[in-house]
Order: sequence, then C-alpha cells, then structure tokens
Amino acid sequence: MKQSHWPRVIGIGTNLAVVAGLVFVGLEVRNGRAAAQAQIADGIADGFIQHNMAVVQDAEMGCIWRVGLHNPDALTLDQAARFSMYFRALFNQYIRVHHLYSTNFLEDDFWRSVANQAAWAMATPGGRLFFERNSGLTQRFLDAVAADAETYAGPNWGMGRPIPEACDPT
Repeated sequence: MKQSHWPRVIGIGTNLAVVAGLVFVGLEVRNGRAAAQAQIADGIADGFIQHNMAVVQDAEMGCIWRVGLHNPDALTLDQAARFSMYFRALFNQYIRVHHLYSTNFLEDDFWRSVANQAAWAMATPGGRLFFERNSGLTQRFLDAVAADAETYAGPNWGMGRPIPEACDPT
C-alpha cells in the first residue's frame, strides 16, 4: 500500500469507529429507556397499591369509598370529606399516568387499562358528583379518558354482595 493512501485508510477507520460508537450509544440509550420505563411502571404500581391499601387496611374507609361511589348522599360530612380527598388523590395518580403516557413513557395498553378504571369511577354517582363540585382536572386528561376508555363494567369489590346504604359513623 502506498504511503499516500494512509490518510484515506485512517479516515475510513476513524469514521467506522465513530459509527460503531454511535451504534453502541444508541443501544445504551435504548437499554436505559427500557430501565427507566420499568422504574416508572414500578412507581405507578406502588402509587396504586398505596391507594388500595388505604381501603384494605381501614374498613371504614373501604365502606366510605364504596358508598361514596354508589350513594354519595348517604355519607356524613366527615365521610364525604374523606371520600373527596381519596378520590382526588386517586385521580392525581391517574393524571400522573396520563402524563407519562402522553410523553411516550408508557405503552397504549397500560394507559387504556388506567383510562378504563378512571372512566368507570367518573361515571359512578359519586364520581359525577365529585366532578360537578371540584375542579383541578385538566380538560386534556378528561378528553383522553373519554377517547381511550373502552366499556368497563368496573371492579366487583363486593363479590356480588349489594353495596351498603350507608357506613356506620363509629
């Protein structure tokens, strides 16, 4: 090989090394994104678990939640305040999930599942009353739920039992 070809060979080798480095960086970014998405999914699950545990660990709160969704007028003033705060905290979680979905950090199926749950809660008598009397949820979120939710019968919390008319305030 002529000595005059060495700069060209070195230039080609350098370019190949740069391309290989970019491919490596691209793979690392993709792996990092997958790891970030897994952490985000864990964080979302933790948030919903905390909400569920509030109902599981406190029988009165469980009753307030069930009655508040289906017969909100039967709640006492204190129970209605607890229901409203719990509902707002839950919907803040839904909004968080929607934000992550709208910034492409969550898959369509994951968002659709959450949108179904949100749409169901919003359609209950207590959900409708909550939204009539409260603000703070963006129209963009409400539109997204309406657009992405499918028919969802809702959870069978009572395992077939009727929802109680009221909660014992004691």
